[in-house]
Amino acid sequence: MTRTARLALLTGIILAAVASSRARGKTLIWKPVTAALLKENNRPVKTWNIYQPDKNRNLLLVQVDRNWFILNLKQKRVYRAERGDFQARGDSLAGPEPDRRAPVIQTTDWDSHDVGPAQEISVRLTASGDRLAIELPHPIEIY
Repeated sequence: MTRTARLALLTGIILAAVASSRARGKTLIWKPVTAALLKENNRPVKTWNIYQPDKNRNLLLVQVDRNWFILNLKQKRVYRAERGDFQARGDSLAGPEPDRRAPVIQTTDWDSHDVGPAQEISVRLTASGDRLAIELPHPIEIY
């Protein structure tokens, strides 16, 4: 396969992935929340990341090992996400917001409370019984 053919094939794959993610819903830029903490069943997680869109503080994209979830804090829902739906843009990810077609994960025991410099959000995933606890730093208010 020539270099031009490989480049055309790669471009087609990228365009198909972007079209697929746009077909599901609005594309958001998910920025990493670097000062966040994540625990699963009161233990630190080896591989994890938390992302949040700039304009919507009610959504979190959470990576726990190989599992990806979108948490809607306002609706108290957890959606299963696929890593392939998100494209890297520097430190950020571009990807869809959850919509009605996204698989919803059954949850219980939602809790959110202030723990000083952060907000702690915890939820139990019903099927696995795992409890996720996330500490998000409060936004800095500039006067």
